[in-house]
Amino acid sequence: MKKVKVSLSVAESADRIKGSLQEKGFTIFCDIDHQANAKDADLDMPASRVLIFGNPMAGTKLMQKDITMSFDLPMRIAIVENDGETFVIHQTTEGYCGLYDVANHPVLEKVEQLFAGLLLEVSN
Repeated sequence: MKKVKVSLSVAESADRIKGSLQEKGFTIFCDIDHQANAKDADLDMPASRVLIFGNPMAGTKLMQKDITMSFDLPMRIAIVENDGETFVIHQTTEGYCGLYDVANHPVLEKVEQLFAGLLLEVSN
């Protein structure tokens, strides 16, 4: 798993990442706002959003190699506030390969490039 500090707020980062994913043709399956859900339960917590997204052309190929990867698909990216700073968290290629039989799969290089690009978009 990779955790990277970014300069934007959680809301700004999540909105920028969400828009970028949609522009790239990914489906946003869910945008979970943990802070809002906590507030609904009369609890308090820092800002935290999780975007669940995917593209069947990529995900299906990974599941064809190892069906157990369906546990981690669609992909997720978390944007969280911790001590007043914003972080983006995502799984890494090494993480996926440690859990599933997908080492050297060509889709993983594209996944790595996708996450690197998304991080650049919220770092500028």
